Amino acid sequence: MDKWLPGISQRSQAHIQDRVARLGSQMGGGPRPEFRAALKERLMNAPEPADASYESAGPARPTRRATLFPQLLSVGLGAALFTAGVATYQSMPGDALYPVKRAAENTLFHLSTDDAERAGRSFGYAETRAHEVEELLGSTRAEGPLIEETLKAMEDTTRSAVTSLRRVQRHDAKSRGELKRFVQKQRNQIEGMLPKMDAENQRRANGYLHYIDGLTHPGDDDTPRSQDVTGR
Repeated sequence: MDKWLPGISQRSQAHIQDRVARLGSQMGGGPRPEFRAALKERLMNAPEPADASYESAGPARPTRRATLFPQLLSVGLGAALFTAGVATYQSMPGDALYPVKRAAENTLFHLSTDDAERAGRSFGYAETRAHEVEELLGSTRAEGPLIEETLKAMEDTTRSAVTSLRRVQRHDAKSRGELKRFVQKQRNQIEGMLPKMDAENQRRANGYLHYIDGLTHPGDDDTPRSQDVTGR
C-alpha cells in the first residue's frame, strides 16, 4: 500500500484498508445472481461465429450443373442449326424451306470472286434443278406447274453459266471438257425423264436439250436449229 499512496501515514493507510474491506463485505464478493443469469442467457443465444476456413476459401466455385447447362445449350443450338441446314439443303420445290435454299444459292453466286467461279456455281445449280425435277416426277405430288418452274430455273441457270464463261473467254481444252461432261450428264438425265412429263413440260425439256446440245459446238451456243430432238 506504501507504493500506491506515497506520503500518507501508516495509520491512515491501515484505516483506509479497513474501510475498503468492510465495503467489499457489504457489496458481496462477486456479481449478483441476476447478472450471472442474464449473461449466461445472452451467451447461449449468441450466433455462432463464421468458420474462418470458409471465409478464407475465396468465392465459391460454380457447381457442375451450372457449368454444364451452357455447354448443353451450345450443343443443342449447334445441332438445331445443323438440322435446319440439312433440311434446307434437301428441300424440294413447294416446301416451306425451298425459298431459303434458293436464296442461299443466290447469295453464294453473288459472293463469287470472278466469272469463272460464277460459271462453276451456276452449272452446279443447274444440275441440282435437274435432280429436283427427277424427284418431283417420282413423287406423289408430281404437279405440272412445279416441274415447269424448275425446268425454267434450270435453263436460266445454265444460260447464266454460259454467259459467265463467255466473259472470261475460257475456251481452253479443260473448260471445253468440263462443259462437254455437263452437257452429256444433263442430256442423259433429262431424256430419261421425258416419258414421265406431260406434253407441255416435254416441249420445254426438249427445248433445253436443244440449247445445251449447241453448247458443245463453238459459235453455235445460242443458234436455234431447224428442228428439236423430237423432230418437231
